[in-house]
Amino acid sequence: MATSQINPQLIHLLLDQKTINLQDPPTTKALPGKYVKSILKNKKSLSPIIEENFQMLTCKSCGRKGKYDVGLVVVNIDKKTKTENISDNIQTTGYFRCKHCNNAGDWELPDSLLMQSMISALPIMDGISKKSMIGKNLLFDGSWHRYTTDAEEHLLNLLKENPKDSYLWNRLGNLYHKGNRPELAVSVFEHSILIDPAQVESQFTLGDMLAQISDLPNAGYHFRQMLLCAEGYKKMPAVNLREMLAIGLQLLFMMDDHTNGEVAFLPTLDELKASGRKDVPVNFSEIDLEIFPDEIDSFFPIAEMYMGTRAKEIPMRQRTFNLTTTSKDSLEQKKKKVKKKKKRK
Repeated sequence: MATSQINPQLIHLLLDQKTINLQDPPTTKALPGKYVKSILKNKKSLSPIIEENFQMLTCKSCGRKGKYDVGLVVVNIDKKTKTENISDNIQTTGYFRCKHCNNAGDWELPDSLLMQSMISALPIMDGISKKSMIGKNLLFDGSWHRYTTDAEEHLLNLLKENPKDSYLWNRLGNLYHKGNRPELAVSVFEHSILIDPAQVESQFTLGDMLAQISDLPNAGYHFRQMLLCAEGYKKMPAVNLREMLAIGLQLLFMMDDHTNGEVAFLPTLDELKASGRKDVPVNFSEIDLEIFPDEIDSFFPIAEMYMGTRAKEIPMRQRTFNLTTTSKDSLEQKKKKVKKKKKRK
């Protein structure tokens, strides 16, 4: 019977070292989290970050073959680090473990994969969609790992020392997300916001994943929490933070429109009170804003408002929000105008 390809140490850490049998390969039932089942059920509705790339690999631990999604093949041709064997310079982004013994990181690579990696080095392939590329895949701390399971092991070791570090949990979630294992990713993202609800990147990705499977109420909640926690989030450059918030706002706007306001576009009064933020009870009906649903930039002013003092880190010429007030129509009327403009296009 095929395993669920889950690292037992992950379950051990997610369950806060509660008693589990690490000898038995865990199943998806062991993954904690509110959204794991719905993500698994609707996995085909999720757009993979990296295109699937199935290859037949042989596990050197048990000698058995299987087809695995290796993701993007990244070839390091840096003369300082490369070896004579090209396979030693290959990285893969897919997250996979042996279907038979659940071991990871010790594989016999097929000729087809090696051929892919060599083709990526050809100049004639520039600009052509392909499943391999030249470069290096590094973690946030600059470390290089051959397989995603090696990178996972590195992050799990860091988390053993710092189990309450929500940013490390987010990095691990990103690893699974890019590795096309959304069920692992969503469990880890949920864990990161249990540790720290102000983990803005996890709130954003949860919102995005849930929106893709049409769980709009929960998606909207996480996007609004992202907005409320933005000012205190220091792990991203301000310009990048604004971009992420604007994408979330765009999706919130679309959900509000699609549900006729059942999914709120902006944090509700109760959510504002619960957050403790007193700097954003601005009456939007008095702010001269023009929103174009198809243009991310039009959401920048609102994003900057929720960024609070962090917006001051954006170069002055690039800032878009000011408190020039007018007696214009209400936000609801503005949204109707936006819809009319959209229809006339």
